[in-house]
Amino acid sequence: MLDQLYLHRIHHLDKYFPSKPVVPVTNLIDLGIPTSKELSAYHLGQLSLFPKNSGATNLKWNREKIAFVELFVTVHESKAIIGKDGKPVSKKDFMELLMWFFNIRISQWSRLINSSGDRKIQRESQYLSELNKIFIDYLDKRL
Repeated sequence: MLDQLYLHRIHHLDKYFPSKPVVPVTNLIDLGIPTSKELSAYHLGQLSLFPKNSGATNLKWNREKIAFVELFVTVHESKAIIGKDGKPVSKKDFMELLMWFFNIRISQWSRLINSSGDRKIQRESQYLSELNKIFIDYLDKRL
């Protein structure tokens, strides 16, 4: 149905607004000039997550690797993230995506979390405790 509507609209445009021949532009170099949308986002203080011609994001994890693993293993274990198909996402896939997103490489994150749990006298994560305190402080400021 949408295909028919699309083709009808194209036919209508061709009938009443004949297209002019397009002159090909050669040797046009992408100078990396931002689009008006990118400029608008920049002026609003928004971060462009994907720089041009890059397969990485502009984000970088700024804490210890163990904090990264503790945080996102906890998020995964809370079952807060599922796939679009409604099925659970594997921990491996979840961690690989986040490592790419935050530009961090952790070769054996499962060993890191296991050795962290074995080393600690307290089982409590310092980073997750810090996040909890930051959130409580944030709520107190708002009230």
